Amino acid sequence: MGRFGKAVAALAVAACMMFGGVATANADENYYEGDLGNTTVGTPAVSEVGSHTANVSFTYSIDPSILPKVASVCFAVEVMRVTSIKPINLPQFGGNPRYSEVNCQGGTSDGDLTAGSYQSIFGAKTSPVKIGDEVEVESESTGQYFMAYDTDLWNHAASGTVQMPVIGLQSNTKYGNTYNDVYNLDPGYVDSQWKLLEATQDICKLADPTGASFACSNAYDQQVDVRSLYAGMRIVLKDGSAINFGQTAKAIDDFTTKSEPTAKPAEALPSKTDAKLEVSGGQAKPGQTARVYIDNLKAEAKGKADANSLFWNAYIYSEPRALTSPDGAPFVRVQKEQSTGRYYFDAVIPSDLPAGDHRISVQDENGDVQAWTPVTVGGSAPSQAADKSKLTAAVDAAGKLAEKDYTADSWAVFSKALADAKAVAGKQDASQAEVDAAVKALADAQAALKKVGASASKPDNGGNGSAKPSGSSKPAANNGKSESQDDGQSDLAKTGASVAAVVGVLVLLVVFGAGLRVMKSRR
Repeated sequence: MGRFGKAVAALAVAACMMFGGVATANADENYYEGDLGNTTVGTPAVSEVGSHTANVSFTYSIDPSILPKVASVCFAVEVMRVTSIKPINLPQFGGNPRYSEVNCQGGTSDGDLTAGSYQSIFGAKTSPVKIGDEVEVESESTGQYFMAYDTDLWNHAASGTVQMPVIGLQSNTKYGNTYNDVYNLDPGYVDSQWKLLEATQDICKLADPTGASFACSNAYDQQVDVRSLYAGMRIVLKDGSAINFGQTAKAIDDFTTKSEPTAKPAEALPSKTDAKLEVSGGQAKPGQTARVYIDNLKAEAKGKADANSLFWNAYIYSEPRALTSPDGAPFVRVQKEQSTGRYYFDAVIPSDLPAGDHRISVQDENGDVQAWTPVTVGGSAPSQAADKSKLTAAVDAAGKLAEKDYTADSWAVFSKALADAKAVAGKQDASQAEVDAAVKALADAQAALKKVGASASKPDNGGNGSAKPSGSSKPAANNGKSESQDDGQSDLAKTGASVAAVVGVLVLLVVFGAGLRVMKSRR
């Protein structure tokens, strides 16, 4: 799983915790119950706040008495922001709000990201809020919940500083903590579920000011501001026990993201920039992803890119339009290409962009244009991906045939058709017509294959299919021989039937004879 995949590993957790996790410690969890000593996380700091991203840094320390027992350390940032709650039942509190559902598992890997991944992971959701898995739903909450985590940052040191990029934030939005007064645990961690349940309880009281019935069932959607933002670590020990995220987590101070960036107008693009952009191949197609290389980055930008924390905004002109990442993020990620060492970002070209000459620019988090480049956009966006299932199956079946079994001439035709079919199968923008034509060409070439030593008059389908015989002539009356190969097969079938009949008679005779012997013996 790549760094980004880990950073967005919220999807699986969101299903069970946003907002339906347990506020008490899970019974099957084996939490470390010893003295934590100097196992702590320092006060987190936030920097490089953009419209959808921010960098969180914090120090950590693992007590010397615990360090030899540590199997792994996961550093994490937990983010929640709920904007409305609809109460259903009056919450009944119990348990310990210091425990957390952050387990550094699940999520979506880089290879599984799609154009809708960003929204599905970081977008607002409406989900039930409850304590435990077998209790009534207390309310429904609408908002964001995700966690950024990394299991590869720990270098086995007892202490250090952690830098974690957090993406998925909404623009011009305040993040931080509210409802931290539950059970007066100050400055301790307050589980997000407890915040939601306390807010639900407050709404119930508002629905029934007398407090006589706590009429939650009659309550309706209420606008709320329930926020949770913590940085910490989850430590798994060699014996299988774990130091829970909530035991080390520290609240992150409130901050507000920047407004949605705007593109510089075309006439404001600088004539010269330090960095240089280059579109791979110099061309791009609507609806497809273009790889844009960026050279001559400053050392600071290179460092951020190497740490997978450089998030900029890209636009395409004639009229400036924002470009998205392949997963749908409203920004692009500048990364290092391992094979070449060059820095680049991937961006999706709008599907309705007209063909012709355009320009692509990239701006930093402050709105400063870092570079721009011309690009030729041609072709049209594919309306629908071609169905290649039949082609794939045909190629797989054809690949099992052996050249040694067929004549050189027929194999040469077949081999070319197979190579052409493989090329179409591997072509990302292949049309359905191309796919269908490749399937037919391969089938025809396979049907025309001729086996070594076979009659020239008999077509060979390579063992794939059921080619019918050309005729069914009866055997000649004067010699009983077949006039064709197929008639020979008929004679063979008849002979087999005759043999079977004779064998059957013999079996009956044997059985009958055995019966006579038994009768004689009884006498």
